[in-house]
Amino acid sequence: MKALKLCFISIILLAVLLSASKGQEGNSYTERKLRCSMAGSGDPWSALTKSRRPILMAMHDGLNIKQLAKVFSMSEEQMINEINHLKESSLVKVYNNNYAPDFFISDSNETKKVYSHSKTIGKILADALLENWDILEHSYSELSFSKSYSLKEQGFMFVGSRILDMGVLGALVRDKCLLTIAPSRPSPTRPDGQYYFWMVEGKFEHLGKYGQDDTGLKWASWHVLNFGQSVINGEFNQKREDFENKIAEIIESDTTDSPDKFANTLDIPFLSKEDSKIWEEVSRQISSKLLIILKEQKSDIIKFYNTLKTSTYTNNSFGEFFCWYYHLAYAWAIDALQTKGAIIIPPERFSGLVMYREGPEGLLSK
Repeated sequence: MKALKLCFISIILLAVLLSASKGQEGNSYTERKLRCSMAGSGDPWSALTKSRRPILMAMHDGLNIKQLAKVFSMSEEQMINEINHLKESSLVKVYNNNYAPDFFISDSNETKKVYSHSKTIGKILADALLENWDILEHSYSELSFSKSYSLKEQGFMFVGSRILDMGVLGALVRDKCLLTIAPSRPSPTRPDGQYYFWMVEGKFEHLGKYGQDDTGLKWASWHVLNFGQSVINGEFNQKREDFENKIAEIIESDTTDSPDKFANTLDIPFLSKEDSKIWEEVSRQISSKLLIILKEQKSDIIKFYNTLKTSTYTNNSFGEFFCWYYHLAYAWAIDALQTKGAIIIPPERFSGLVMYREGPEGLLSK
């Protein structure tokens, strides 16, 4: 059975967190630090070349075809051809007899505003988790897994990934109040594409610091997870990339005959089927509590979103904004939990786990 790899945010971060190129002298758009990310599964990347990212930002600023062609030193025909590649990949739409991006974009000033605003929500989430820490500790102590590892040692994965990341995102999708299931975004290479997408001008951490990679194993409903940081101080996290390559090598060799031996080969923790089900239930319960807190902030978040430029020309970008916003907020929450001494973030800035899990999760939850 081939491994099924769900393309969550960190996979994409590792693959595409690149700056826009600096070609075309005198064109300020090509010199801007434009970074793209997605959450879900699909392929915008074959259409989204480095040279087209600046075009999208210029469209975001309201430039029409004539202005775009002039700024990027192209004929109008050439510019329309470039835009058509983006359009057929569900990244551009016709708006007021002109073209406009069909996803969320943030310029540098707005990025700073969103980054700052999300920190407040992150602190609220961290405080709520700390208020429920006794529940987490008690449930964790019931796991046979707890005899080998403390919650503090494994909190980065068990709380950061399973609750703040996958747990709350799944709860948001099922609730459909702040976030619906990721929108369909067909492209020539992936007609089944379904994902949120955003482009921001700023530093790498402005995309969202942490994310989970999930690789399905050949044993039904068994997965190897790795959660953490793909970029550190502007550089790819080589240790995490090496870990992902090792996962692929073990799968390709097909020499392990059980999930626990797969974990042993990787030298990462193994969570039994029974323990996995217990913690997934705990994650759902705590995620529901955090969902209520987020919904209490809904009016303030929507009001804030309506101050951003993308809200003026799209009718479907709030979900993408909130998906990005929440990835920023939960990163703040994880860092706050570390500061409070509740969890330890590994020095490698990622953590691995083999566990049992049924069905899709996160933004692919139904």
